[in-house]
This record gives sequence, C-alpha cells and structure tokens, in this order.
Amino acid sequence: MFTKVKGSLGIETRARDSSLIETFSDPRELIFVVDNGWTMSKHWPIVTFVAQTLAKNAAGLDKSGFDVKFTVDGHTHNQARLKGDLGRKKLKKVLKAAWPEYKENNHVTTDMARVFKDISKDWNRGGQPATTLLVFTDGVWSNTDLDSLNKIILDIAEKDQSHAGNRHFSIQFIRFGDEEAQKTLLQTLDDGLCIAHNLRDIIDHCSWRAKVDKMFKGSIEGYLDEQDSDEEPILYDYKKLVGLFEAFNRAEDAVLSPTNSIFRSPSRISHRSSISLSNSVDWPGRR
Repeated sequence: MFTKVKGSLGIETRARDSSLIETFSDPRELIFVVDNGWTMSKHWPIVTFVAQTLAKNAAGLDKSGFDVKFTVDGHTHNQARLKGDLGRKKLKKVLKAAWPEYKENNHVTTDMARVFKDISKDWNRGGQPATTLLVFTDGVWSNTDLDSLNKIILDIAEKDQSHAGNRHFSIQFIRFGDEEAQKTLLQTLDDGLCIAHNLRDIIDHCSWRAKVDKMFKGSIEGYLDEQDSDEEPILYDYKKLVGLFEAFNRAEDAVLSPTNSIFRSPSRISHRSSISLSNSVDWPGRR
C-alpha cells in the first residue's frame, strides 16, 4: 500500500534495471522527443507502446524524472520531470492527446531544427548536463531546414569533445516506418554528420523493432553505436499490426525487460485478435 501511495505522488518505486545501471551510473538527463507531425498518425499506437515501455525501463535512471517534448503544439503537450506511476500516467494521457489526425496538413508538420534549437538553448542555460535524447520519429520532417538542424547538432557535438568516456550529449533516433528516403536521412545523420566534421559521433539510429538496450545505450556507448541494430522483418500487414498494438495499449500496461526486443510483446493478446503471430521470431529470447 505504501509503495502505491509513493508511486501516485510521483515518487519512483520501480527498481533501476540492472542492465542499464552501469551506463547511467553518472547523472544523465533523459528527454523523449516525440514527432507528432501528421504523418506519424499511422504509427501512433506503436509509438505509444514503445514510449510507455521505455518510460518504465527508464525508471530511476534520471533522478529528476524524464522530460517529454512534442514537435507540434509542444506548448500544449510538453511535460517535465515525469517519474513514478504518476509520471507514467501523465505520459499515457499526453500521448493520447497529442495523437495527430492522419490528414495532410501543412500546419501539423515537424520542424525538427526548431525543436533541437529549443533543447540546445535549455541545455546551455542549464549548465550542459549529460543528456540523452530519445527521438521517436518517421523522419518525415517536411518543415525542417536540414542545414539548420545539422548546424545545431554540430554545435552540440563540438561541446561534447571536451568530455572523455561515454558521449556527454547523445541523440538516439528511433525510427517508425521503413521508407528508404527517411531511413537514408537518419542513417546519414548517424554515420556521416559528425564524422565528416572530425567530431566524435553523438548520434545513433535504429528501428523501433531494435532491442531496448540499443535504444537506451546506442547513442551513449561507442561500441553499441557501431553495431548495426537488428531490425526484424514485419511478416504481416502493417495496418493490422498497428491495430494489434492499439488493442494491446487498451488492454494493459506493457512491461518489458531491456534484454528483450519490443516487437514481440503484443503477441500476448494475439488470441483476442484476428492476426496470427505464430510465424514470428521469438524475440524475447534475443539479447
């Protein structure tokens, strides 16, 4: 009972995950950057599941609680210092409120350069603490000046050079969708931007189907950044898969160990769905 009361007050009651403790042994800020441009609507149930899963696994990693910033209408949806059961409930509520309509709309497009500029300003004003961005996106940034975005990232990367060990400021792009143009854009940021300017790479990119370890550590630890992420193939209709995740989100809160991949978990309710996942790889067994 006491534990439930503490959680409802925003006090973290979940133990830190053992596989993440070493990487996050020193204080580090966590910021979820959620792309809610209109093109993300078709992925939103999966975005919601992944974000909530990572929020649970992030328990205790950022002592002050993680922040959430949206690319559209951030002034309405952004949240700060979420922790404990109360914080995760707030995340669930705001993700539902921020779900964009799947309808082409020039006023509901993502300007990632503006979002990164605001984050960079806050980071500099706050004394440049160790920080990791988890960016949930499809890479369709139709309102973004890429030159401006690159400059902002490079300015941050230059400041990172004064720190030894793990990347002080790191950016993990978590991709939704498999369009080649967007995959190429994100992979180019990962593999080419910092290297081309003789700076230590602070960017990693993976699919939402990657392991949770990769999502948390890939941009922080050089070794994991250099490892290509495992992207299990989608063996069934994507719209039906999205529907399965939506049903799963409604049915229960998902709990996942960082040693697992996210992709497999919705099969737990497959008996209530017309979708069969019997041919899926047993991803929970993968490290």
